[in-house]
Amino acid sequence: MANLSDKIQISIEDLEEIMGVYKLQEFIERAETRFIRQTTEIATRVADDDRVRVVFVSGPTSSGKTTFTDRLVTKLCELGKPAARISLDDYYAISQVPFDEDGRPDYESESNLDMRLASIDLARLVSGEAVVTPTFDFQVRDRIVDENKPALQVGENGVVVVEGLHGLSQQIAGHFPKEQYVGVFIMPYASVMSDNRLLDSDDLRMLRRIVRDVRHRGAHALSTIDYWPMITKSEQNYYSDYLTRADYHVNSFLIYEPLIIASTAYRDIRDSLEQYEANTLPPSVFMSRTKPPKPFADEERAVAKARMLLTWLSKIPSASSNRIPPNSILNEFLEENSKEGE
Repeated sequence: MANLSDKIQISIEDLEEIMGVYKLQEFIERAETRFIRQTTEIATRVADDDRVRVVFVSGPTSSGKTTFTDRLVTKLCELGKPAARISLDDYYAISQVPFDEDGRPDYESESNLDMRLASIDLARLVSGEAVVTPTFDFQVRDRIVDENKPALQVGENGVVVVEGLHGLSQQIAGHFPKEQYVGVFIMPYASVMSDNRLLDSDDLRMLRRIVRDVRHRGAHALSTIDYWPMITKSEQNYYSDYLTRADYHVNSFLIYEPLIIASTAYRDIRDSLEQYEANTLPPSVFMSRTKPPKPFADEERAVAKARMLLTWLSKIPSASSNRIPPNSILNEFLEENSKEGE
């Protein structure tokens, strides 16, 4: 059973202090090294145990699952253990989406995944077979046929790393005896402090999600803020269960992160509010399936939250995203080729 690792707390004063050119670079390197160390520890444990055939990487949205999983696969291969990654996002089978009382669709629900197909593909991979996994296109929100997608294969002694919120579901992990898998629960666990708490872990994930949705989903900041109550409500149904089943908690917060993500989210939220005030704000992309059609679940609440966030975020100093190392998890939210799912 995993426990949440020590919570990282950083103040506005701390962030201002590390803004010096040399000190900032030192903090960036220290934060990235800490994250790599967590990855290496888990990869070494897996590579040293020939019984382990699967690693399940679970965690709520915007936790850095994709980058962590890719790094883990790379490290396992470096340690001489054949490894491949599959994403449960590719097993979305969205047909009848449940909605909350305000019309928000629940894309986080386990019922939206084709667990049977995912279990079959995973079993085939573990047995040494070559498997072409499906592909889900989040732009059109449907599974597509990718004829150029290569088959995955790890052989009879390799490891399959399964990424997705529901990786530690009994419908997936329950098919394997405990000695055959390692469970990882990843999420940022931190607070940014002012006179009192300014941003907590959920706020930090929401900022990551806002930044990512603007760049990769065609979703303005207000649409993400409007949709966020559904995300947190749905995740609460699984959070404690998956953390309990995990062997490790990986804290994906980077101590210099607020300097970049918060300032980027500030600009995204400001732009969205300016559109709202000019009456040019497009409807939320997350509400497109709502019946009857509805542009927002609770526009008034989303606008109030956005304005509050602007006040909070204006207190945080900013640094250029050019400071981010090429292999940082933060690029999962900022770069154009992000693969992170729901």
